[in-house]
Amino acid sequence: MKQVDKKWVDNKMRMLSSRLGIFKMNPLEFYFEPDKEIYKRLSSGEEKDLQYVSLKIASHLGITYIPTVRYDWGLKMGPEVAGQAKITNISREIRIPFFYVGKKYALGSILAHEITHTFLIPKGIILNDINENEMFTDLSTVFLGLGKLFLNGLVNETKQHSSIEYRLGYLSVDLVTYCYKKVIEYRSISDTIAMRNLLPEIKKMIRNV
Repeated sequence: MKQVDKKWVDNKMRMLSSRLGIFKMNPLEFYFEPDKEIYKRLSSGEEKDLQYVSLKIASHLGITYIPTVRYDWGLKMGPEVAGQAKITNISREIRIPFFYVGKKYALGSILAHEITHTFLIPKGIILNDINENEMFTDLSTVFLGLGKLFLNGLVNETKQHSSIEYRLGYLSVDLVTYCYKKVIEYRSISDTIAMRNLLPEIKKMIRNV
């Protein structure tokens, strides 16, 4: 696998731009906003609310076939994975380990990643290396306007130790925030719009890029 660094991010963003163009021209329509209603739904523990958020994300991406999302008691995966998308010609299904019930920020990040898979795969935008493709999917969430939902779930502030605990994602948080900043600059998005509905620690990380 090629070295994954800022040059890799730049290259993959150019690739997405050549395949998709400028996704959502209007900067006011670009971001999927994870507002209080979204996180209220994700914290409820109800699958119908999980499905509601899935529908909203799919609508943002213009996905025709809405994924079915459900909690799975028996699904056990590594901490950076936390979800599984099954995509066929006739169905889209996302399964999430029961461990994440009520963990609103983590669930948002998981849904952003898995639904991005359901956007990219039918278009044939897939990298051959499986692990690199997962990192590319993380990057794509930012390119497609799901960066706020994705980034908010990547870190968890451990107040007891005054440190940041990384918990989800394939691409390093440093590179995801770098990608987020590049998108802001490329699309000339105002700071007010770009920082809205982001957690304070995420805002700080982006401003320090």
